[in-house]
Amino acid sequence: MLTIIGITAPIFLLILVGFVATRVGIIPREALPGMSRFVLFLALPVLMFQKISQLDLGVLIDPQYLMVYSFSCLVSFVSVFCISRFLLNNSTSFSGLKGFGSACPNSAFIGLPVLLQYFAEDAPTQAFAMSLMVENIVLFPLAFALMETHGDTGIGPKKIVITVAGRLVRNPIIIAVFSGVFASLIGFQASGFLGRGMDLLAGAAAPVALVIIGGSLVGAAFSASFKDILMIASFKLLLQPLIALCLVIFVVPDMDLMLKLAVVIFSASPMLSIYPIVGGQYGKQAYCSGVLTVTTVLAFFSISLMLSLLSLIQ
Repeated sequence: MLTIIGITAPIFLLILVGFVATRVGIIPREALPGMSRFVLFLALPVLMFQKISQLDLGVLIDPQYLMVYSFSCLVSFVSVFCISRFLLNNSTSFSGLKGFGSACPNSAFIGLPVLLQYFAEDAPTQAFAMSLMVENIVLFPLAFALMETHGDTGIGPKKIVITVAGRLVRNPIIIAVFSGVFASLIGFQASGFLGRGMDLLAGAAAPVALVIIGGSLVGAAFSASFKDILMIASFKLLLQPLIALCLVIFVVPDMDLMLKLAVVIFSASPMLSIYPIVGGQYGKQAYCSGVLTVTTVLAFFSISLMLSLLSLIQ
């Protein structure tokens, strides 16, 4: 248990540092968007480029990993959507927003740092690349198609394709993934001062991302009901990773061990930190901020639990 806490405690300590630093004014809240752009457009893409450019391309895509991650995410999404839409009588748009929060993990800002802490060295970063593919190609289109549905009129197939294509073309992490693949194909390896500079930049990705999460929790408004928070948190933090764990134990037992561990870690991560921004487009920013705050705090316990259960597949 002390080993598990040794992995999760540094992660959430940095989140706490970000919260306190923003709360007392050391980090102005106005600086958080700029810090986020630093991580998303510089540090994290460089980290992904470095890791993927050093990979054997034959192991970059694993169909079993994609199946497990997609299935666990979709079960959580569809379950929460159906409960919200048909039992709680929420609108299709609002139900889609809830499903989105219950299914799409914060793979970049929490999942990857936990993965790097868990493995210490030689973390399977191709798992992160595959997780991004599922999130951008499966979850985001499904969620936005439902959230854009109002009454009998909604987003059309053409707009969905345009939206997905636009996200992929503009997403700096996706660009870094494909750039890393190209670099691997031509045998390019950053060396000398360039390599050392990229190492320094990549090393900033995880700690800065965690500080940003803590800072974003300052001043979060609560308008979500207890039952909604309980429902979304339960599916996101417990059901989704448990489904992934069961699949890698009983359905794909021959899957690579490091990828088994990685898919459970990513599935156990709380919802993505832009959830309130997405909700703001539909008048639900305060609602999403409250849900994000609670699930992020609870994630310390759920991730610790899942890390302890990973012994079942080792």
